[in-house]
Amino acid sequence: MKNISELAELIFAYYPKLRKIFRNLVSIKDIPISMTQLTCLHIINQNETLSMSELADSLNMSNQQLTKVVDALWEYEMADRVRDGNNKRKYYARITAKGKQTLAALKAEVDRKLGYFLRKKTDDEIDKLYDCIAYVASFVGYKDPLPTH
Repeated sequence: MKNISELAELIFAYYPKLRKIFRNLVSIKDIPISMTQLTCLHIINQNETLSMSELADSLNMSNQQLTKVVDALWEYEMADRVRDGNNKRKYYARITAKGKQTLAALKAEVDRKLGYFLRKKTDDEIDKLYDCIAYVASFVGYKDPLPTH
């Protein structure tokens, strides 16, 4: 049985490589938004209504930091801020059609790059990778049902 220190060592050892692979997968030429902005856009897209405070909590950032992120998405016409009808101080983030198009382009690019990255792997290796990632996703609280294969 592995101990916590061994788990921490594994995370420290593989994180830089995993981060590099992930950043390569999600980079899109001609879309000038950051990883944080893409993550924010994805979270907004997953929720019909999400207050700015809830969004900040989802991203583990302050409301001030989030305002800058959402402002940039607004400038790129990918997200809107909508005022609550009952509380004028409360705002919600909403994805725009351009934001949805951006996420669709991102997914298509990830599919393409992942296909290239995994081109020499066997079906069994890909299934094992999927199962590992699905387990990690559920372990960290991913609540949406994952498709079965």
